[in-house]
Amino acid sequence: MGSGVNPAVQELLEEIARAKARAEARRQQRDADAHQQYGILRRADGTVELREPPAPVAPEASDCCHSGCTPCIMDTFREHLQQHERQVQVLREQYQRALAEGTAAGSVWHEPHGAPCGILDPLKFVAVRVMHVERGEYWRMFVLEATSSDFVLALGEHIHIRAATGSSGGVVTRPFTPVVVEDVAGLPRPHLFVRLYDSALSRYFAGVAPGDALSVRGPIETNEDLTRAFSGPACVLVAGGSGIAPIFQIIRFASLNAAYSGKRIVVVHCARDASGLWLRDEIARLADALPHMSYHPFLSRDASDSAAPHRRRLSAAAIRQLVGAETGARAVVCGPGTFNSAVAGWLRGAGIDDVQRL
Repeated sequence: MGSGVNPAVQELLEEIARAKARAEARRQQRDADAHQQYGILRRADGTVELREPPAPVAPEASDCCHSGCTPCIMDTFREHLQQHERQVQVLREQYQRALAEGTAAGSVWHEPHGAPCGILDPLKFVAVRVMHVERGEYWRMFVLEATSSDFVLALGEHIHIRAATGSSGGVVTRPFTPVVVEDVAGLPRPHLFVRLYDSALSRYFAGVAPGDALSVRGPIETNEDLTRAFSGPACVLVAGGSGIAPIFQIIRFASLNAAYSGKRIVVVHCARDASGLWLRDEIARLADALPHMSYHPFLSRDASDSAAPHRRRLSAAAIRQLVGAETGARAVVCGPGTFNSAVAGWLRGAGIDDVQRL
């Protein structure tokens, strides 16, 4: 027998070394992106600078395992490439507006624009531990063991959570939108609000306790351009249940962009009772940056609760009253499917034809 290395073994070892090198290069790029700001940045002299985020790096053909994964790593790359193209287009439009309006009133955005950073990974599920759980009759609130710097979601981005939902080994994956707000200690951490229904996934969430870990993948971006909602004279944002999280992303985005400070924004927040009106205090804190924003809570069950001045279900008549005779207004609706369909119809009845459903 010869003393040489089997060629097949040698080829395998070389491929493993190449794969490790590619993985290390991606890790280093993620680390670099995590500390880099992209967007329309203000220089020390008051002028603004457009700094576009780098395009995602294409996977090698050998990175695909050909096992029928859904989504495949190649599908995910195409999504990220489309996301990057949309973000660059939005940034270029904002930059031109900033130049036209002058540097003092320019739109300045310090979001990382989807650059993967921190503990999140858009290509694989990672374990994120739950620090604290708040329990309501029909909802759960999870405070995640992460900081604002290692759990970044830009406008329109969300995560996927994968959970085993029964003894039969069934696995369910669904999109969710955590929001980074202050916890009881005043530290900004990701908070995940989950509405409970009669489903296997809801039963899973109902049993999650502090110390358990959620299986999370992201950031993942919606196909919707949420900045479109601000292109009309008024923006109507309607949330049902946990749908307030993506709506809050939009509100916070507007509060960070001076170009939208004069925009009329109507926020409609629907919940079963007052305990489900999550983020209402945080929305109120953004009112200084958005003086033309109004907030309107509606309750479907607890009609006597003084926390909601409208103390009734949302209706077509209420929508017409809130929207008024505003011509050309745009709207975004986020909630359960039946809720979205009904509210979209009411908005069209009030004269708003451009309605985005999340």
